[in-house]
Amino acid sequence: MRRFQAVVGIDPSGGRLCVVAVRVGVGGRTVALPPLSHDFRAEREDARFGEAEGVLGDFVARNGLVGARAFLVLPADRVHMARAAFPPMREKDLREAVGLELERLFPLAPAAMRHAYRRLPEKAVDGRIRLVVAAAPFDWIDRWEETVSRVGLTLGAAVPAGWAVAAAVSRFGGPQATEGGGLSVVLRWVEGRVEGTVLAGGEAVFCGSRTATPASAPPEGLSLALSGLTDVPVPAEEAPVDLFAPAGWFPPGEFRPGAAGFSFRVREGMPQAVAALSVAGGQEGPADPLPFLCAYGAAVAGRSMDLLSPHRAGELSRPARAAVAVSAAAAVALAMAWPAAVAWKTEYDLRRLDAQIAALRPYAEAYEETVADLDGIQAKVAVLREETSTAGETLLILKEVTDRVPNGSWIQSLRLEGHKVDLEGHSSSASEIFPALTRDGRFRSVEFAAPITRQADNIERFKIRGEYVPPPAVPPAPGGAR
Repeated sequence: MRRFQAVVGIDPSGGRLCVVAVRVGVGGRTVALPPLSHDFRAEREDARFGEAEGVLGDFVARNGLVGARAFLVLPADRVHMARAAFPPMREKDLREAVGLELERLFPLAPAAMRHAYRRLPEKAVDGRIRLVVAAAPFDWIDRWEETVSRVGLTLGAAVPAGWAVAAAVSRFGGPQATEGGGLSVVLRWVEGRVEGTVLAGGEAVFCGSRTATPASAPPEGLSLALSGLTDVPVPAEEAPVDLFAPAGWFPPGEFRPGAAGFSFRVREGMPQAVAALSVAGGQEGPADPLPFLCAYGAAVAGRSMDLLSPHRAGELSRPARAAVAVSAAAAVALAMAWPAAVAWKTEYDLRRLDAQIAALRPYAEAYEETVADLDGIQAKVAVLREETSTAGETLLILKEVTDRVPNGSWIQSLRLEGHKVDLEGHSSSASEIFPALTRDGRFRSVEFAAPITRQADNIERFKIRGEYVPPPAVPPAPGGAR
């Protein structure tokens, strides 16, 4: 049994690949390995998948992580998040209700996406169940599953970026980050995009991203945070919203942007705490640790927020668990009784078929003998027909050849292939045979197949080939002729 189990968090947000490897031990103790940050050089997505495979393979081999589980962070621009409310109902009915609402909540076909949901922690006055629903295209997740499997990892979960941030903040943000169910905003800079996540009571209720430049990233991030705070339940004491952002984006202290109904309090300390995750064996952490936030959050809490297994989000009630247990027991009993019944019926059918086969065997043998006799007779008839059709023409060709061979010539062999004739023999003057064969057009394409050779006694050996031209068919006599 291993003392520590390795888990790899992968965040491919923007144009950067962030990888965090965490070894989880007994009692929840974690030891983080030095993280990996790689800026994609390729522009096309297909090329980036190949580039990520090479970088991940090197990271896995260098740290001995073959066989470890990988938790994938779904970037904010790949995930659709929405808040929904439902009347009180059982968990099973709630899952079905969420599935029916997917087409209304998201601009994707339900068959083309994976989804999951989580309950919001606040208690609604009207008793309605409030959820945060997330969905992502399954084809993109499947491509990443193939990529991580080729480098020796197993994809164990697909975590939306907002939920990964929530898991990391609960670990690094300190108890004050969500004290009293307050609101928090986490801003990240992910290579040309600013990403904002709104947390209510430690639960992600919004996550989105916008394209921005380094100079416009702070105001764009603040605007994104204000749009995510719309319709979010505000605590009764109207405490300021805790703001976590890269260093230097906002001045320390509390401020209210314009006429916004929220005031923000810039929190410090979490970037330094996130940087601690890369310290292993005295190594220094990254200069900007916030890009690794999602990768770490997915690594430490990926299974609690998984789009690969959406039904993990809801727990079964006690009656539902009892019903499942009864159904399982009935299925086991049926599984044990069904093979015996099928085997008995199959044996009975086999005995009946064997009896029918034995009764029909004499007729089958007689039929096979008759078919064999017919085949033999048909083969003989075919031979006779072929001889009848070809013997007459063969004799005619032989006659035509012998009539044209001049005196003093002998034919030693004659070979026929259809109408093609090959002659071989001796002659006192082989050159006289050529015009004799071609004089009346009965033979065409006549040529010497080999040079003429002269032997003893002034005799020439020749080989001639040609093609026989059948005579035209004789028209039938008129009907009145006798």
